[in-house]
Amino acid sequence: RRLLHSNAIKTIESKAFDGLALEQLTIFDNPFNSLPDGIFDKMTNHTKVTLNVETNLLVLSSSSSFLLSSSSLTSSSLSLHNLRGGGKLSGDGLLTNPREEAKPQFLIYCYYPIFSECAPSTSLYLILDNDLSNFRSGFSHSGFVCHDCTTQHSFTPKCNNCSLCPVGTYMYTDENRCLECPAGGFYQDEMGQIEYKRCSNGTFVSEEQSPGTKAADCVACPYGTISNDTAEYRACRCLHSFYRLDRFGPCTACPPNGFVCEKDTAILAPNYFWKWTDQSEKEHFKDFVNNIHSFGPHYNKSYSTFDTSLPKPLKCPHAKSCKGGIDSECHQGYQGTLCATCSESFYFRFNSCLKCPRLAVTIISSILVIVLFVAVFLMVLWGDSKRADNNRTVADVIMSCFKIVIGFYQVIAGIFSALAKVQWPVALISTEKVLKVFEGNILQFAPLSCIHSSLRLDQLGKFTMIVVMNVSLVGLIFLYLFLKKRHIVNKEDLGEDLKVMEVESLKKSCYRNIFLLLLTTYPTTSKSIIQILPLPGACVETCFTDDKNDCIFLLRADHSIQCFTHRHNLYWLVASILALYPVGFPLLVLFLSHKYRESQENEGISFGLRVFLENYKKKFWFWEITEMYRKLILISLIFLFGSKNLSQIGLTVLTVSVFGVIYTLFRPIKNKFEDRLQTFVLWIIFFDVCLGAVYTNWDESQGEGKNDSIFVNVLFVVLNASVLLLAIGKGILHVKSIWKYITFNPIRCFIFLSKGVSRLKNRVVRKTGTSDEFSHLIEESN
Repeated sequence: RRLLHSNAIKTIESKAFDGLALEQLTIFDNPFNSLPDGIFDKMTNHTKVTLNVETNLLVLSSSSSFLLSSSSLTSSSLSLHNLRGGGKLSGDGLLTNPREEAKPQFLIYCYYPIFSECAPSTSLYLILDNDLSNFRSGFSHSGFVCHDCTTQHSFTPKCNNCSLCPVGTYMYTDENRCLECPAGGFYQDEMGQIEYKRCSNGTFVSEEQSPGTKAADCVACPYGTISNDTAEYRACRCLHSFYRLDRFGPCTACPPNGFVCEKDTAILAPNYFWKWTDQSEKEHFKDFVNNIHSFGPHYNKSYSTFDTSLPKPLKCPHAKSCKGGIDSECHQGYQGTLCATCSESFYFRFNSCLKCPRLAVTIISSILVIVLFVAVFLMVLWGDSKRADNNRTVADVIMSCFKIVIGFYQVIAGIFSALAKVQWPVALISTEKVLKVFEGNILQFAPLSCIHSSLRLDQLGKFTMIVVMNVSLVGLIFLYLFLKKRHIVNKEDLGEDLKVMEVESLKKSCYRNIFLLLLTTYPTTSKSIIQILPLPGACVETCFTDDKNDCIFLLRADHSIQCFTHRHNLYWLVASILALYPVGFPLLVLFLSHKYRESQENEGISFGLRVFLENYKKKFWFWEITEMYRKLILISLIFLFGSKNLSQIGLTVLTVSVFGVIYTLFRPIKNKFEDRLQTFVLWIIFFDVCLGAVYTNWDESQGEGKNDSIFVNVLFVVLNASVLLLAIGKGILHVKSIWKYITFNPIRCFIFLSKGVSRLKNRVVRKTGTSDEFSHLIEESN
């Protein structure tokens, strides 16, 4: 120790303390006014120096420590003159508030203010002993960080070691520590500061360069950021419709499709789907998004970047099925890959999953559909013996109108299903069930899955069901023909001529029913076969990454089915065997019609073929085959082009235009009403397709929409419903004319009935060959 206080020392030479290894040096209460520069430089570190500050100037070297003790605070002013740095610390008495006119770079709030005009040495620290330790809070609020002294710095129980926060940091008083200036728009080029400085607009300090210690550390924000705003806690905010995967990296323009870019992030857009190959990456991306949405200082540096590329967004095949978002969730009623499969208690119709009706409604609707088709066949059977105009039977008229009406609704149902990008009028939703009935697909109108989830059928199951139904019904008819024929042949009370007549009549009825069944189900059966065959467009390559490392092939008709699997290959083999049906069945009908349409030897086949020939003029006997191919193109083939392909709508418009023009030129149907009805049907289809072309949404960035124009909806409903209404109206008029005839001509009606009974008598007589009791009774009734 060297105790030199309370002496008459006026000057001290600069080398007076060189080489001294002191723990404590006291020089207070001496009349010197200044100390030489570097006077303490060659002393050992951590020497405790106590001096009088009465109007004295004090020089401290970079290796010295300056101690303020209670015994030294006998003056009203304190001066600290750093001759080496040219700086000065000055005080102005025991003031409780600093003078507002003074604008110091550094301010200590204690009982007196201390101002710093330059940065002192980085190794400067102050030791507050005894009562001075009460000033710790003031020093802390002035850029000093204070800690309890070690024993080598103090001999008193109360001691604080206070040092200035270095450049690049600022004093955080809540935790009594110096915090580094965060990366972003902040730096600090001075010591002992209580806050950071801000970079100029459009500049920032990178994470690698942080903490910023000078203004030059602030560099221009990267590409895609807002340059006229402060950077804050990132490399400036991204421009509108830009996103980033690095908090302090550049921003990238938002892709035109599949993403919603806001708040510096890119999130999966609604109506899109993506798949994460690694769930841990998805969780990390969630943390990254939540972290980058934090614009304050409390962000997590561990999630400042996302180094993995984002999954590839895929357009969902059905409108409003995908919610989007990081988890790529599906809306209610949808599930599976691309949200393309209906969930339990929902069924698929017209590219949408609809809520199943109540079980009772489902069962009743199924029964009604079956009754409807049975009624048509019964009406045809009933109409065989009823004559209409031009030597036609009522059955001929019914079948002709039935073909036109059901053909129309089959075509527009197929078009509406295939053209997925068209914003069809909202009125379509209310008519879709009717369309599916006329399409002949009972499975769609009354889905079995609504009865029980175990009955849910995918496209392969529906294919099996349709093929089995066709084969079964045709087989049942042939079985009925075989058994009924044996029954007739084995009748002992029936003559050979009558047996031949009854067998021939049986064949006519069975053949016609078979051909009518096959004609009705031809579009649906062909569509189910074509959709499974590995034709171009039947299977869609679906890649979940841009580098195509994770790709699968999905059946376009049902995205729940993966192509080229063992199950698909098995069905593909069966469909390949049946592949000739869509093209071959019309050709078979053409061949049979050409060979047997006027055959006398094969009246049964000739009569059955009337389903295809009867309503056309003789020179256009082949026209039904062209109609079948028209339906095949519009219902099945356009589906293979895909909704994103411009060729799909182009082929549809071309097909309906060509067939409409050709029919209008040749007018092959012989009946005037049926001809006008068919012409009307073709041009309504043309109108629907043109409407679809106009309202096709090719801009995926605008999302799905709907056509809710009142005029378009009304026109759409009126035109498409008018076909059925015209056919029904014609039937009502026909029944009304018959009733009017009966009402106003009762005598002729009685004669007509008498003739009918007479014909029945003659038929019975011919069957038995004798005038038995039954014929005698009939004779008496006459």
